[in-house]
Formats: sequence, C-alpha cells, structure tokens
Amino acid sequence: MIARVTIRLALIGALVAGCGTVTPLAAPSATTGVSTAVERGPSDFTGNFMTDQRPNWMGWLSLTQSGVTVSGSMINVVPDGKGTTKATANAVTGTTDGGSALSLTTGSFLGTTSVSFSGRRTGDQIALTYADGTGQLQTATYRAASQAAFNDALSAWQLELTIAKAASDKAAADKKARDDRNAALAQAVRDRSADLQSLITLLSNGTSNRKGQIADAASDIKGEQSDLAALQSDLATLQKDSREPLDQYSACVAVRYDYNTSMGYDFNTALAYDRNAFTKVAQTIDTNLSAVDQRVAETQQAARALAAAIAASPLVVTGVLRPGDEQATIDTYRATAASVATQLASLRTTDASTYTAAQNLMSQGLSIWNTVKANHGCS
Repeated sequence: MIARVTIRLALIGALVAGCGTVTPLAAPSATTGVSTAVERGPSDFTGNFMTDQRPNWMGWLSLTQSGVTVSGSMINVVPDGKGTTKATANAVTGTTDGGSALSLTTGSFLGTTSVSFSGRRTGDQIALTYADGTGQLQTATYRAASQAAFNDALSAWQLELTIAKAASDKAAADKKARDDRNAALAQAVRDRSADLQSLITLLSNGTSNRKGQIADAASDIKGEQSDLAALQSDLATLQKDSREPLDQYSACVAVRYDYNTSMGYDFNTALAYDRNAFTKVAQTIDTNLSAVDQRVAETQQAARALAAAIAASPLVVTGVLRPGDEQATIDTYRATAASVATQLASLRTTDASTYTAAQNLMSQGLSIWNTVKANHGCS
C-alpha cells in the first residue's frame, strides 16, 4: 500500500507541475494514520524465510521476485555428526503464477540433486513440496524471518548438538570402559583357567613320572638280584675249582680268575652299576615326593583364584575349567605318591639286603682265594 501511495503522490506532483498552482490538499486529521506494516500482495514472494526441521535440518530461503520471475538462494543446514552443523548453499530460480503459487528449482537439496519444488504462500509462510531421495513427497513450511532469528535458532541447535555429542561421547567412553573392564575380567577367567590347567597337567605328568620312576627303581633292584645270582654262581665255581688237589696253574690262575675277575666284575661293576642307578632314581623320587604337598597346595590355590575370577566377571565365559575339575587329578596324584613312597621303602630294603648278601659272598670268595694262595704260594 505504501508503494501505491508513493506512486499516486508522484503522479499528483507531475500534474501540479504541468498545470500550474493548485489548491493544496487538506492535511490528514490527527486520527488518520498511514500503516507502516509490510503488506504482501498476492504475488509478492520477495523476502527472507526460514524453516525449523530440527533435529533433522534447518533451512533459509532468500527470494526476490521480479514480475513472475523469482530468484534467490537456499541454505540447508544439517548435523555434521561431530557435534555441530554443516551447510550447503545453492541458487534457486522459479516462477509464480501471479498469485500465491510458486515453482522453484535448485541444484541440490538435502543431498538430492536437481530438486524441483511446488510452493504456495499463505500470509508470511511458504509451503514447499518436494520429493525426497526415496521418492516420497515431503512438505517444508518456511516462515518469514530475520537473519537474527535464523542465527539464534541455529546457534541454539549447535549448542544442543555440542551438548548431545559430548553426552554421546561420554556414554560411548563409559560403555567402552565397561566393555574393556568386562573383557579384562573375562580374560582373567580364561587366564586363571589356563593357570589351573597348567597345574593339573603338572600333577598328571607327576603321577606318570612317579609310576615310571618307581618302575625304573624296581628294574634296577631286579638287576641287583640278577647280579647277586651271578655272584652266587661265581662263588660256586670258585668253590669247585679250589678243591684240592690243585696244581700250580689251577691254584694260581683258575682260582685267581674265579675270584678276582668273575666275582670281582659281578660285585664291583655289574652290581655297583645297578645300585648306582637305583640310588639316582630313588633320590629323584625323594625330591619329587617332597614337593607333593606344595604342588597340591598350588593347584588348590589356582582353583580358588579361578573361582574368584568367575565370581568377579559379569560375563559368562565358556570353554574354561570350573573349580573342582582339579580334584580327581589331585586325588590320583596323592594316591600315586603314597604308593610310590611305600614301594620305594620296600625296594630300599631289598637293595640293602642284596648288597649285604653280595658282601658276604665276596667275603667267602676272598677267604677261599686267600687259603689257596697261601697253600700254593700264589703271588
């Protein structure tokens, strides 16, 4: 209306200039005012408009109408995923039907290229209808707004996004911390299970070793007894060969050989070798038996550590041992150790008696050899 009043006043001025002096118009009364409000005509799209589609997007539309042609710019603002926003600006062109209808085209809009809008103005609002990336029709309503209003709304949204991003980051960090802690607790269960398995294996190997060692010890004692039997046979030969009458060769060579060589080998070499082997394996068994209680205590402690790790873990860990899985192995380990200790004591008794018997045989042989040597003057 102001534009129209201005045009009319200009025309009157021109007429006055062409026709000479005219009588002045009466001044308007004090009660008659001229409105300063912007009144849009039916085809006036010039102006700035904004749409608030938070939390998805915000838009700014700046249009200038010239006749039925409309041009301007469009700004679309979307979250950038980093706690703030990112904007794209594109030129828009279009036409109006001279009334409230509008058609616009822009290069891109919310990630979709070459978008066409059909619009309609109602008062200070423009509703734009468009097809989104899926082909569905959407409508965004833009209302007349100042840059300050748009910037204020955008700043408020950016603050919200920053706060939300910080909260999201904190939640993610908290979740990661929980997940890491839970993973560490679950790993602790696997580690303690592996510790227990290692000790169970150690006990199983110990049981197997004790059985093998006591078998070796028994074999050594059997060898000693075989050596004793050979020594007894050598003494019998010595006794036969030492019977008088003896010639010098038989006395000083054959009898000497029977005692020094045959009996001497069986006592000093064969029996000594088997006794030495028995002594070594018996010492090994003693050493291992002395560690039985310690190994059992370590295994029981590992089972308690596993139980504590399982109780501390909020996650159920599969494929691991459970406390109590070690008990059967412990029982076998202890029973084998007790049995081996009993067998070893018996074998030691046999070893001692065998050696005593061998010493007696050697004493008998020495007495015979000394008698023959003295009787026949053997050197």
